[in-house]
Amino acid sequence: MLNMFSKSVKLVAVSALATGAMLMPASAASAAPSSCSSLYKDNAYWFNCTKGTGSFRAIVDCYRIGKSTYTTRYGVWKRVGAGPSIAQCLIDEEPRNGRNAFAS
Repeated sequence: MLNMFSKSVKLVAVSALATGAMLMPASAASAAPSSCSSLYKDNAYWFNCTKGTGSFRAIVDCYRIGKSTYTTRYGVWKRVGAGPSIAQCLIDEEPRNGRNAFAS
């Protein structure tokens, strides 16, 4: 009898935990990257986010001086608050069309 009662208590406890988990709203900590800023500096495109969660990266098109073609360059993925992602052009290129990408 005690063993059956113990199983019933466990079942009720597990059900309550599962229901509570389903009813809990998403926390503010699950927000996407925000408070982001960007700038062109030192022949590169810099992108940084200081609030929210997730990751981001800088992306820039680098044009060779005197040419109409470009190469897309990518900064490293950074977590929010870890400093800027920098997409660096080569010395004989100019940065244009800076943009960014996000990941959760």
